[in-house]
Amino acid sequence: MDKLQKQLHLKLLENSSIEIKHSSKWSIPVITYDVYFKRVKRSQMDILMKMMLLTFEQTEIRRAANLSELLLVEELFISELLKKMQRMGLVTLINDSYKLTSKGQEQLNTGIIVEETDEEQTEAFYSYVHDAFWSEMSDTLPETNEDLPLFRYENKLDVVNEDRIMQVLVEKENGQEEDGFQAVVERITHFEQQKIEYIPCLEFQMYNQEQDLFYSRVWNTWLGRWDEILEKQIEEKEMLEWREKLQGIKIE
Repeated sequence: MDKLQKQLHLKLLENSSIEIKHSSKWSIPVITYDVYFKRVKRSQMDILMKMMLLTFEQTEIRRAANLSELLLVEELFISELLKKMQRMGLVTLINDSYKLTSKGQEQLNTGIIVEETDEEQTEAFYSYVHDAFWSEMSDTLPETNEDLPLFRYENKLDVVNEDRIMQVLVEKENGQEEDGFQAVVERITHFEQQKIEYIPCLEFQMYNQEQDLFYSRVWNTWLGRWDEILEKQIEEKEMLEWREKLQGIKIE
């Protein structure tokens, strides 16, 4: 942590007109949520499945063998596909005959097969100081041997609800899979808060002599970059105070 602070210190002072009036370290909380969800796979309906669904819509079929003779397709293949269609809720047995369900009718009309997958689990990382979800940290946090105080303008914890987490999952998890399948997050089954991690930040209160300008720089070690949101929060609350009290104070 000290090494990183020195590196940033040197970087900030590359311009000879820049002074660092004050520097400090503090932390911000990031909450980890375990999120459990289900996707659906969407794909174009193949010809055989479409023919089978059309047959169930128009004709009374009692056995896979009847459908095999009608469509001239091997009975074992028809039987396996029929079982799959039942599991997917596309057809059902009514009075010993296979009938389309409303779901089967809808998918026949659209020509798109929608299949729900098994439950999956992922993590979501929420910073309530930013009121934002972050991507997973790519690097490890710098080591520090001291207990850092919390950010002095820590915001109130906003409500993290299912709709907000759903937005994160849609951005993170939706995508195109192989063989033409499009996997889309359909619903969250449940989510639960896990650990709170305290993320070190390095703050520098800056003064540009040429422009007679005070400003803030804050390095966020989770994001691995300067954090404009935190900088803005500090500047909005302290800019006038800096001009009155900090000009000319040596770095601590």
